[in-house]
This record gives sequence, C-alpha cells and structure tokens, in this order.
Amino acid sequence: MKKKRRLGIAGTLIGLAIVPAALSTILLLVYASSSLESGLNQEALNGLKMLAEATRAGYDTMEGDYYLDDAGALWKGSVNLSERMEEIDSFAGESSSAITICYGKTRKLTTLVDSGTNERIVGTDVSDEVWQTIRAGNTYTTTDIVINDENYFACYVPLRNPDNSVVGIVFAGEPSRDVTEFIAGKTRNIGIVGVVILIFAALFGFGMARRIAGCLVSVRNSLRTLADGNLAVSVDPHVIKRTDEIGEMGSAMTQLVERLGEIVSGLKESADTLYASGTSLDEMAGQSSAAANEISRAVEDISKSAVSQAGEIQNASAEISTMGQVIESIVGNAGSLTDTSADMRNAGDASAATMRELSDSNDRTTEAIARIAKQIRLTDTSIQKISEAASLITYITDQTSLLALNASIESARAGEAGKGFAVVASEIQNLAVQSDEAATEIQKIVRTLQDESEETVQAMRVAETLIKEQQEKLDDTKMRFDAVNSGITKSKEGTEMIRGNADVCDSARAQVMEVITNLSAISQQNAASAEQTTASMQELNATINMLAEVAGSLKTLSGELNQKMGFFRYQ
Repeated sequence: MKKKRRLGIAGTLIGLAIVPAALSTILLLVYASSSLESGLNQEALNGLKMLAEATRAGYDTMEGDYYLDDAGALWKGSVNLSERMEEIDSFAGESSSAITICYGKTRKLTTLVDSGTNERIVGTDVSDEVWQTIRAGNTYTTTDIVINDENYFACYVPLRNPDNSVVGIVFAGEPSRDVTEFIAGKTRNIGIVGVVILIFAALFGFGMARRIAGCLVSVRNSLRTLADGNLAVSVDPHVIKRTDEIGEMGSAMTQLVERLGEIVSGLKESADTLYASGTSLDEMAGQSSAAANEISRAVEDISKSAVSQAGEIQNASAEISTMGQVIESIVGNAGSLTDTSADMRNAGDASAATMRELSDSNDRTTEAIARIAKQIRLTDTSIQKISEAASLITYITDQTSLLALNASIESARAGEAGKGFAVVASEIQNLAVQSDEAATEIQKIVRTLQDESEETVQAMRVAETLIKEQQEKLDDTKMRFDAVNSGITKSKEGTEMIRGNADVCDSARAQVMEVITNLSAISQQNAASAEQTTASMQELNATINMLAEVAGSLKTLSGELNQKMGFFRYQ
C-alpha cells in the first residue's frame, strides 16, 4: 500500500513536470511554424516586389513611351521590346522566378512558357481585380495564384511612362513549393528540438519527483507516529536540510513535536493544579456564601438610608426653587432700574448737547454783535469824515462864489471884450450856488446819520450787556446740567452693579438648583442601585451555590483529564 501511494505521488509530480513542458513545446512549435510561414511568405513577396521594380527600372532606362504598333508588338520609344525577349530572360536569371510585362492588362513579354505548347504565354489578360488595383497606382500581391497548373507567389507593380501615367503591369512570381518545402524543413527541425527538450524535462522531472516524494513519505510517517501518541518522533535530517518548502515543512514538523511536548507536559501539570484548585474552590464557595449574606444585609440598610436621603434632598430642592423665584424677581427689577437709568443718562446727554449747542450759538451771536458794533464805529468815523468833506465843499463854494464875483467885476471893467468871460463867471456863480446847496443837503444827511449812529451804538451796548448776562446764565445752567449728568452716571453705575450682583446670585441659584437636582437624581440612583445590589447579592448567593457544585464537577473532570493525558508518551 505504501509503495503504491509513493508511486502515485511520484506519478503526479512527473505529470506536473512533463505535461506543461509538452504543452509548451507543442504551442511553441505551432507558433514558430505559423510565424515562420508568415515571415517567409512576406519575405518572398518583398523579394518579388524588388525583382518587379528592378525589371521596371531596367526598361525605364530606355527613352520614350510604351506603345503598341499595328501588329500588336510592344515598343519603348524606338526599341521593339517584343523582338528582344532575351532581355526579360536576363532579369529572371537562373532562378525559378517568372517575369511578365503587360501593356494594359494584356501580357506582351514574359519568361513563362506553356507546358503543353512550349511557347511563351503572351496575349492573355490578367484579372480585372489586379488591373483595377494597378490602374489606381497601387501594388498587388498574392500567395494564391495558379500558373501552368502550379501555385505561385506573385507581385504586380504599375508600369509607367515618363510622365508617370500607368500604361501597364510588371509581374514577378515564384513557385510556392520552394517556400513550402523550406518551411516544412524548419518545422521538422523545431519539432526535433522540442522532443529533445521534452525528454530532458521528463528525466529531470522524474528525478525531482522521486526525491520530493521520498521527503513527503518521510514526513507522513513521522505524522503517523505522532498521531499514535508517541512524542519521541523525529524527522529525517535529509528533509530538514532542504532549502525549499519541504525543508520548511520538516523544520515546522520538528518545532510542532517540541511544542506539543511542552504543551502536554504543561497540561499534565495544569490538571494536577486544577484538581487541587477545585478542592480549594469548594471550600471557598462555602465561605463566600456566608460573606455574601452579610453583605446583602448591609446593602439593605444602605438602601433604606438612600431612600430617606432622597426625600430630604427633594425638600431642599423645593426651598431652593422658592429662593430662586425671589432672586429672579430681584434680577427683573434691577434690569428695569438699569433701563430707566440708561434712559435718564441718554436724556441728560441730549440736554448737555443742547446746552453746548446753545452756548456755541450765544458765542457766535456775541461775536456777530461785536462785529456789528465795530462796523457801526467805523460808519460813525466815516460820517465824521464826510462832515469834514462837506465843510471843505462849503469853503470851496464860498471861494468859488467870491472868485465868480471878482470875475464879473473884471468883465464889467473890460467892457465888450469881457462879455465871454462874464458868461463863464455867471456859470461859475451858478455852480457855486448849486455846490453850496448840495453841501448844505449833505450836512443835513450827515447830522441825521450821526444821530442814528449814536442811537445804534447805544442799542449795541445794551445788546452786548444782555448777551453777556445770557452767557453767564448759560454757563451756570451748563454747570448744573453737568452735575445732574454726573449724578445720573453714578446712579447708572450703582444700578449696573446691583444688576451684576443679582445676576451672580441668579447664576449661583441656578448652579445650586442643578447641584440639588443632580444630588436628587444621584440619591434616587443610589436607592435604585442599592435595591439592585440587594437583588444581585441574592443572585450572587445562588451563583456561589452553583459554583460549589461546579467546583465538585471540576474535581471530577481534572481526574478524567489526568487519565486522558496518559495517552502521550516519550518512548
């Protein structure tokens, strides 16, 4: 049975080594064959394209256009190409490649010979598909065309005149059998190499599988010994020396055996200790039950005290609530008083501002009256000067009148010659009379102005006296308003202080209420907790009784555990 399982493991490992290698080799062979065939096909077509372009370039060295004569022969300028077939043969050389030149889509020059008649294949047409591609100026390639009952690789390129117009086709072809045979040979070589690699992989996998299977069987035998309860098991050193996962498994197996031995020894000691602890626990359970009864009675007394305390705290809370209502009333009255003081302060400030404005207005009135008085004095001075000027005019008038009289006398003495001067003297006399009348009128006006100015000056003096008295009364009123405003300010500060103290009292009242409420809640919680504790102590008594029963069961289990631990041995 053991040999069969070992061979089964080895076979599985060999399969894991060989099957992927075989699949890889087959896939590589298929891919290489496909790639080789595709690459060689493309290389063959590229060679045919170069051959066709080289042939076209050889003919392009001749001057002139391609054309057909009446007999259907193909010409290039002055050269008859149909009579020089050997030239197209020279482009093909000794190779198996075939070359054809078509004018339009009709074959005119070719190296292909009909296998039945042994004549060159000319006069036939290429397919319309090829001709449409060439006429568009493109190259046409194919790997599937039959010529003389044989498959060819073919490349068609446009044949152009010097003006680059497409007039025909240059064909280059090669039998596909040569490429096929070359590909088949390469594929055979790749297959041989793949088989050799597969054989080496199988041999190497078989050897590695045997070694790995041997290590696994050794580990399995050690596990079986351990499963029988023998802790003296050891792992094959060759397994532990390995540097792969199997070596790590062997090391882990060794550590498991060592750790399991320590655990079993510890469990045996723990079982003995558990037996002794069960005995002690049974004795302690009885003592705990008695102590629990004493605690239960103490908790009942605490519960009664807590209920009484809760009632007293509720009475205190009611008294504090009444005191809080009184404090709230004081706070409300202090707030109203503060608002009234603020209104008085605002009114006092407004009155003071009005008094300041009135004082400023009175100052401006005093200044205006002073300026008017100054102006009146200046006016009186001007009137004095006008009076002096009027006196001067009167004096001048008297002198002019005297002068006019003298002129009249002198003109009378002069007789007829002084008549003109007499007229002037008469006019001067008239002017003097008018000036005298005007001076007299000015004197009257000046006297009137002087009288009015004197009355105005006296009125201004009375006004100055009244303004001065008004200013003194305003200053006295301003001082009284300042005293009233100061009193209002002190009253407001005192009221705000009272309100602040009342707020502090109200805050303290709220805190006391909160504390009393918390104490009431705590006392109620304590009472409830005491009741719960009493119930818990009763449950604890029942639990302790159950614990005593469990302690007895624990002693029995510890004895059974000692018996079961005897399964493990070190031999």
